[in-house]
Amino acid sequence: MSIVYRYGSNLYINLTNRCPCSCVFCIRDSTPRLGDADSLWLKEEPTSDQIMAALREADADNAGQIVFCGYGEPTERLETILETAPRIRSELKKTVRLDTNGLGNLINGRDIVPDLAQAVDSISISLNAPDAESYKKITRCRFDAQEAYDSLMDFIRECKEKIGAVTVSIVGGYQPPEDEERCRLIAEELGVRFRVR
Repeated sequence: MSIVYRYGSNLYINLTNRCPCSCVFCIRDSTPRLGDADSLWLKEEPTSDQIMAALREADADNAGQIVFCGYGEPTERLETILETAPRIRSELKKTVRLDTNGLGNLINGRDIVPDLAQAVDSISISLNAPDAESYKKITRCRFDAQEAYDSLMDFIRECKEKIGAVTVSIVGGYQPPEDEERCRLIAEELGVRFRVR
């Protein structure tokens, strides 16, 4: 069970197995590992102290940035992000990124962006599709498709306003080329970076 794993030059924090989506491309369905992790399936969710200890053990001094990511959706554990991110910034002197599906407001039943803006330096948000119908097919989200997609778009807009450093992404090969282009245009319209994974 890996709380922290190295992938490329960054260290990733594996907070939870919980996620409101079951995306068609999710690696959870094909492998228990990523980077140098032995297994990303958590037996229990780590505390902030356990995360900090794991980061130190993983030689955080030689990492690029620290990323909340992992097998589940990090905002399922918002309070742990908000407790741990400031510690990473102050104790380890590292920048913090959040990789998210962008549904944190629905998950937590409130607007979480103002809190995230105080905790993270940048955010990468999975856009996944150019419209609600395609989004539902790709993410198999437990929320209503239109509600989820509208919440995602609002989340991206607010993150752009309050956090600034925002990238939206899709996983290539899971939508027709015209939908990929529509996603790129959405990112351009929103003024955020676009990445195909």
